[in-house]
Amino acid sequence: MTLDTTDELSRRIFECGLAETSELTQISTELGSRSQSLDAFRSELLRREILTNWQLRRVEEGFKAGFFFGDWKVLYLVGAGTFARVYRATNRNTGEVRAVKVLRQRYVEDKTTTSQFVREGKTVMRFSHENIIHIYEVESDRDRTFMVMDLIEGQNLREYVKAHVRLDVKRALAITRDLASGLSYAFKRGVTHRDLKLSNVLLASSGKACLVDFGLAGSDKEVTGESEDVVNPRSIDYAALERITKVRRNDKRSDIYFLGSMLYHMLSGKAALFETRERMKRLSTQRFKDIEPITNLIQDLPGRVVVLVGKLLELDPEKRLQTPGDVFDAVQLAIAALESGEGEGYDPVLAEKAAKDFELATQKKEEGKGKTIMLIESKPKLQDLFRDKLKEVGYRVLIFADPRRALSRFEYIDPSEPLPADVVLFSCSDLGSDALNAFNYFATNDETKRFPAILMITESQRHFLEQANLAEHRTFIELPIKVKELRLNLLQLLGSSPVKSTAG
Repeated sequence: MTLDTTDELSRRIFECGLAETSELTQISTELGSRSQSLDAFRSELLRREILTNWQLRRVEEGFKAGFFFGDWKVLYLVGAGTFARVYRATNRNTGEVRAVKVLRQRYVEDKTTTSQFVREGKTVMRFSHENIIHIYEVESDRDRTFMVMDLIEGQNLREYVKAHVRLDVKRALAITRDLASGLSYAFKRGVTHRDLKLSNVLLASSGKACLVDFGLAGSDKEVTGESEDVVNPRSIDYAALERITKVRRNDKRSDIYFLGSMLYHMLSGKAALFETRERMKRLSTQRFKDIEPITNLIQDLPGRVVVLVGKLLELDPEKRLQTPGDVFDAVQLAIAALESGEGEGYDPVLAEKAAKDFELATQKKEEGKGKTIMLIESKPKLQDLFRDKLKEVGYRVLIFADPRRALSRFEYIDPSEPLPADVVLFSCSDLGSDALNAFNYFATNDETKRFPAILMITESQRHFLEQANLAEHRTFIELPIKVKELRLNLLQLLGSSPVKSTAG
């Protein structure tokens, strides 16, 4: 649509709600007349920041909608994908600047895509983590669904890698650590990402990496409607990996594999999996088996980084690092090693040692996996000490300062529910005879007498042993305790699972 006069342009701007008549009239007055050149009028609109270049161009192209979504005024386009566009926008009431992600017009009638888009927003709205883009609202305006999120001043990781080709090792590891931290946070809340790739990572100007686009996020508690035979085109790589490795959909280790492929790409400048748009090639088993060893591409990569990449890209899911938290810890170790001066190139001996270190670390974390320890202790410092040391080896730890409140957890045990705890630790250091009495009650009550327990006493409390109801599965340890000794005692007590039945 051709514009011939400033009057026509002013009218269109006003009709779009982008400026008041008074603002437009003032510009015309100051320019001398309403018949001045359009170019001068345009320049003044931009100089005074009444309009942005993007808004002006859209107005002149004849668009009347798409400038506002709810209370958000669109300034310009910052990114576009298959399903949505992302704009820089400002709030008409507060002046806050955010990113507004708008589902494309073509999906307005597509209930499945719209539902998935809304689910992404509502999933992430409850998250609060520095490495996950925060979403503030999910709304619809004139049939257009949109979400409002933090605006990151930077670029996505795909653009960054394309510009730098190969990233510095420490930089690549720092980005991977940030992403593992965000994934771990989400995973602990029952959510996997399902669409990890370079373009779904934003790099802030500060260097921090943030995850975006949880549009395919999987939850154990949700049914998405995606069947084994109907694969979302965005999740096809995940579907291929999970079919090959025979794990269920939403397995957290799938995210770990694709995080590894991103690290591989950042370090080598080359995608781990050959890129193709052909569906059958993307589903091919061979695509996952033909990954070139990273040492072929980078000759001086430190040995432990080589091992780390291998652990992430391990095709056997049981040999892969098992949780995002494990990845975070492994990357932290690698960064610490490099910062301490370990910068030599690939060394088979070092690589073997690093592999064993990772294996031992993984085994250590598996020690208490799936087991809950209840600690009855009133001293905050001891509570923190036991919590930290036991969590290091995989135990879940419940802490109570009051023995009565702790034992109330064992009242009316439902056989269909998880046990309140697998082992109970009664610390007498500060609670004294209250802890001893609770231990003896636990040992004689029909609901609890079959559960393993440990009485922890100080040297001056050894006389408590004369009164303690000890048994093969109820033992004692003297304080101050050695963590290794406690771990061994726990392993011995957990050698046979507690019986859920309350029969005598």
